[in-house]
Amino acid sequence: MAMAIDLAEIGLTQEELQQRVVSTMTSQLLRDCYPSEDGVECLRDSPFAKELQALVKTRIAESVTALADKHILPSISDRIENLCLEETNKWGEKSGKKLSFIEYLIERAEAYMTETVNYEGKTKGNAYSWTGTQTRITHMVHQHLHYSIESAMKQALKTANEAIVGGIRKAVELKLAEVQKSLKVKVETK
Repeated sequence: MAMAIDLAEIGLTQEELQQRVVSTMTSQLLRDCYPSEDGVECLRDSPFAKELQALVKTRIAESVTALADKHILPSISDRIENLCLEETNKWGEKSGKKLSFIEYLIERAEAYMTETVNYEGKTKGNAYSWTGTQTRITHMVHQHLHYSIESAMKQALKTANEAIVGGIRKAVELKLAEVQKSLKVKVETK
């Protein structure tokens, strides 16, 4: 004979039972039990939980990136392009002409390239016993040419060295073969 259990008799409502069942099922899906070194049962994230966390992080990152691309980045680009900078004195009072950000970048790039440097490419403030001999752009061109010529010379020497080594090896092999042919080995037993 089947006995029907009334939830009220055991002190549970249907909602409480559902909550306990769902809680137990999710706990079993998301957590793994393992024994520690002391033999105590410990909980850790299950492989399913780790995969779920990775998927959630990926989805969040994609959503944030999409929103930033759509709403924030165009606004930032506009603000940078329309940004005006003005030189100030040490008290913060405006003392120079207004420049757009692009004009400022161009001005700084020109100043950087035309700054006088020594033979090592160092400015007066960065070198001891400094003698300015050239602009930075001239120094950079010289460095690039030096690197290109040095690389080409190293490659040419490597190629020539390989050819010479190969020729010497063949000559030595021929001489050894000649010497080997001219030698006669005689074995005597007593």
